[in-house]
Amino acid sequence: MTRKQNLAAALVTTASVALLAGAANAQNGTQGMGPGDARSGVAYCSSTQMSPAFNNCVMPAASAPGGGSFPGSFLVPGTNTSFAVHGIVFESVMHQFGPVQPQGGLIAVPSSAGAYQGPGVTATGLGLHALNGGTAFDSGPTRPNIETRTPTGYGELKTYIEFDFNESNAGANGTSQIAGNMGLVRMRQAYGTLGPWLMGQTKTLLDDVQTYPDLADAGLDFGMRTSTRVHKPQVRYTWLGGGGLTVAASAEDPTADAIQQFTTGGGTTAGTEDNVGGTTAASIVQIPDLVLATQWDQPWGHLRFAGAYHDSRLDNVGGAPATPNTATGTRSDVAGYFFGLTGHLNTWGKDALRGGISMESDFADSESPYINERYINNSTGARGNVNAFDFYANYEHFWSDQWRSNVSGGWLQTYNGGSVFSPTGGVANTLAADTAFRRGYSAHANVIFSPVPQTDFIVEWDHAYIDTYAGSSTRSDRLITQFKFYF
Repeated sequence: MTRKQNLAAALVTTASVALLAGAANAQNGTQGMGPGDARSGVAYCSSTQMSPAFNNCVMPAASAPGGGSFPGSFLVPGTNTSFAVHGIVFESVMHQFGPVQPQGGLIAVPSSAGAYQGPGVTATGLGLHALNGGTAFDSGPTRPNIETRTPTGYGELKTYIEFDFNESNAGANGTSQIAGNMGLVRMRQAYGTLGPWLMGQTKTLLDDVQTYPDLADAGLDFGMRTSTRVHKPQVRYTWLGGGGLTVAASAEDPTADAIQQFTTGGGTTAGTEDNVGGTTAASIVQIPDLVLATQWDQPWGHLRFAGAYHDSRLDNVGGAPATPNTATGTRSDVAGYFFGLTGHLNTWGKDALRGGISMESDFADSESPYINERYINNSTGARGNVNAFDFYANYEHFWSDQWRSNVSGGWLQTYNGGSVFSPTGGVANTLAADTAFRRGYSAHANVIFSPVPQTDFIVEWDHAYIDTYAGSSTRSDRLITQFKFYF
């Protein structure tokens, strides 16, 4: 990836290279350190870009006469602001062949009352596990976006706003919060950039969207971050060095961890962290999540390292979190962390191999909702958190300009749960182990047909499995047909 060596010029152009990758990197198929979403770019032309997963190609190839400063935009009359509206229209049809799992997720979070079988599962859970099949239609991921660019004395001022319709809390039969509608409007991204600065809500800096597999399943693979807080309010600074090196740092809105409190031989009390004092009897997060990422782009591909720190304060309390247990101490600060190494390798033609590996501890934005809880035994003062190791890999092959396929897989493993969830003296020795995530893996395979630019028709098979520390388990097997129209 060609970058200017002059630092001043690099800083002025940082936002265009690093923050709106769909436009700035349309010619070389790389996304740099930007927040671009693998399913939300400014537009799409799937038969000509390096990887359709990145939305790094815009339509049309150039602005029409009288158009704006970037492809597909127009100049707002009486101003020097370029304006564009783009987006994706989705329609998915999913059929399940095994236990019924949530429509929008890869697989259900462990629960004794969920669709599980094995030790510790309730009669309700066993009954749900026996329910197989089910077909669902979904247009919720449809998302329009609005983008503007305005020249200033400090470089180009850019804004980006993106919505979808996934906040319906729809029931199994597709009912929604508002009769007649299939979903409510939800803000996914809303940010502005000026020079090297980004401010607003967008992808967390932890995510390497260049390694995303091009899948119909919104749950992605285990081993990838599946947090519900993928898009986060933040302040970010990006620096472009020479030789393809990019370094970025961000202060991001902290995500509250769940805290499970126990007494030996007794019940549990659920607690939580809170960053603004809005939750009664909660541990307070004192500082933002701090994220640092560095990336090296080369003609053969890229390598990226990201790390994060979370102020993970754990109150040692008995009963309600507001009442400290003076017999065992009051609180301690625990450093939650995340480290990830990701990258991709261009093989031949448009084909590419992508993947990543990470470790996390006590960090809610790692693989939430599977491993974000921390545990404390109020009787003994013992405490612990669930650490995890995970990896994922995917390969994309282009059969032709109109046909391509993806195979992908991932693994997520907790590696200290044996001590945390031991029935004979672990930190949370009264925890029902059938609700404690132990490991999960998944695999996807699809065929994608793009008969004309700005369309994708996908047929995909998904399989996933998870088990718990009690030995209970569940699986997901589903066939998804998805239609995407880009504008």
